[in-house]
Amino acid sequence: MQLLLLAQDVMINANTLPDSGPLAPPGIGDAWNRMVGVGKWIALGICVLGLLVVGGKMAFDARIGESTQEIGGIIKIVLAVALISGGASLLTFISGGGAA
Repeated sequence: MQLLLLAQDVMINANTLPDSGPLAPPGIGDAWNRMVGVGKWIALGICVLGLLVVGGKMAFDARIGESTQEIGGIIKIVLAVALISGGASLLTFISGGGAA
């Protein structure tokens, strides 16, 4: 019963906690944003290379008359690009670099 009352007090008091905006620790904001940006560009570069490889395989398969089964690879690469871009944007927002 005591645990239930304690949990209730925590839930009631959680609504009164101040809400502060996302803020990077002092001295780390610029370095963090640069690291996220570099990581994003490297990952997107790898995705572009993956699209080139899958596209080349599709062209080769079409030339020799086989059906293309690389559509699944293209879908995976497009989803990877969406995850990379969304993740990098989320990290930048959390660190305070993209807060308006």
